[in-house]
Amino acid sequence: MPRITLRKFHRYISLLIAVQLLLWTISGIYFSFNKIENVRGEHYLVAETKAVTEKKVNTKKLDFESAKKIVREKTILIPQSIEVIEEIKRGSEYRGRELPLYKVISVSKDGKEINVYQNPFTGEIVAIRTSQWRIWDLMWGFHIMDWIERDNIDNVLLKIFSFLALFTSISGVALFFKKS
Repeated sequence: MPRITLRKFHRYISLLIAVQLLLWTISGIYFSFNKIENVRGEHYLVAETKAVTEKKVNTKKLDFESAKKIVREKTILIPQSIEVIEEIKRGSEYRGRELPLYKVISVSKDGKEINVYQNPFTGEIVAIRTSQWRIWDLMWGFHIMDWIERDNIDNVLLKIFSFLALFTSISGVALFFKKS
């Protein structure tokens, strides 16, 4: 029966988790070099100058032209078309938002397509999604090891790999100082 030494065990565990450690590092670098305000599309919003008024509860949806007008007034984007979203899709750009929503497909001044998600009753802009946000979301999925929904930071795989990474680090330091 072959004898498994700490050195061999460390070597094989390191191979197993190396890819995930690389993904954690790459995604962490991406997060640190991108301002979350830009990822969220906040730079596309027009600064509010009016006092905040009390919102009325509206039971009737805004028509598409009114919804586009609100997007033109509250952002620097040019609305192109609107889709009504009434069903939840796994891993969607609007996850965690109350449905229904208007997805106002808009274009920036430099020609980039940007999705503006809007409450169809109040006209409130609840999210802006850009290609930068999509990359951030992909990196977040890699970071938390939830590649489908990208919301669950309490998953077993993440915990297992975290402990394996800790073990690999500690055993690597121990092997460095161990005399052969």
